[in-house]
Amino acid sequence: MDHAPHLAQFRRLLALVRRERDENLAQPFYIRPNIYWRPERLQLEMQRVFRRAPLVLGHAAMLPKAGDTLVMDVLGQPLLIARGRDGTIRGFLNVCRHRGTRLCNTDNENGITRQSQFTCPYHNWVYDLDGRLKHVPLEAEGFPGLDKARFGLTPIPLAVREGMIFGIIDPDVGAMDLDGFLAGIDQDLSVFGFGQMQFYAAATTKRKTNWKLIIDAFQESYHVSRLHRSTVGPFFLDNCAVIDSLGPHSRAVVARTEFAEIAALPERDWDARRHSSFAYMLFPNTILVLHPDYTSILTMLPVAADETLFRHVMLVPQLPQDEKTEAHYRRSFDLIEGGVFQAEDLHIAEQAQIGMASGANRTMIYGRFESGIRRFHETLDEWLGTSSVSEMAE
Repeated sequence: MDHAPHLAQFRRLLALVRRERDENLAQPFYIRPNIYWRPERLQLEMQRVFRRAPLVLGHAAMLPKAGDTLVMDVLGQPLLIARGRDGTIRGFLNVCRHRGTRLCNTDNENGITRQSQFTCPYHNWVYDLDGRLKHVPLEAEGFPGLDKARFGLTPIPLAVREGMIFGIIDPDVGAMDLDGFLAGIDQDLSVFGFGQMQFYAAATTKRKTNWKLIIDAFQESYHVSRLHRSTVGPFFLDNCAVIDSLGPHSRAVVARTEFAEIAALPERDWDARRHSSFAYMLFPNTILVLHPDYTSILTMLPVAADETLFRHVMLVPQLPQDEKTEAHYRRSFDLIEGGVFQAEDLHIAEQAQIGMASGANRTMIYGRFESGIRRFHETLDEWLGTSSVSEMAE
């Protein structure tokens, strides 16, 4: 290990394990549960956060060849993310410029299709992979003097950084300041080789829970040994993590049971994936989890105040070249997706959602070691102009 921020967090984690350091907040804190169920709150989040912030839309390895296209609806916006013949990945609204018809659909669960061009099924207007309007049937008769350059697909601000595809879904927002938004977290992505990772599998499900309840679960390690006691919990030290803020984002390092080895190792032999699990929260709605030999991208897209589209993309260092490796990655994906995320994390988030509007809690208490949750909600409050976190119960 030679990345200075990672070394610093490992040193703090070691001091925490040795009980030489306290990473906790001074006192517990409180959050009102109505932020998880009020439709007006979600509407504010949609307007001030989801339509303005750069969102993770996928990974470049999902689109390896020209014509590869990711078809997705994000918060009501129909999108096309396509790799052009020049190798550039671009984003557009999936909408014909003639009569507003949806251009492209796919039955593939991961949303990926391959197109040589985009043809509207209604009147067969044809667009190239770079969004240019190529052909209009009966153009001379029906649209004399048509300036095709004015009627290309509507682009959205989009950029690829270390393989991660970031985009703003509102085309009217303007230029995207991705460097400022990432606040240096792309350096971490580079250290872990995100730009070289390969796409292995994806799954999308709809769950009856507010999107923030899922984010909250990945901002603390208090639950790991308890909720996950029959799956991944035994692989981690109990409630042992350190978390740092990088702009609106966070980087958490959670100690695996192998972390005990590092006290006897030189720092150059500390291993981020063997001795710990790094988990990043890319504001507002994406979690990156670095497992020992693969990586999960988790994206939470709100459908309603009490419903979320959960998308899991699995990346691997390289695509399997033999049956043994293929079987290993398939088992790993099935375990983490079905046995952990779906059966445990998302199930418990749904159970929490049931209680949010029940009236049982006017405010909910959070422990001193749940600081990541506080930081997330305070950041969200800054974007929204609201105040959700308090020092006292109501």
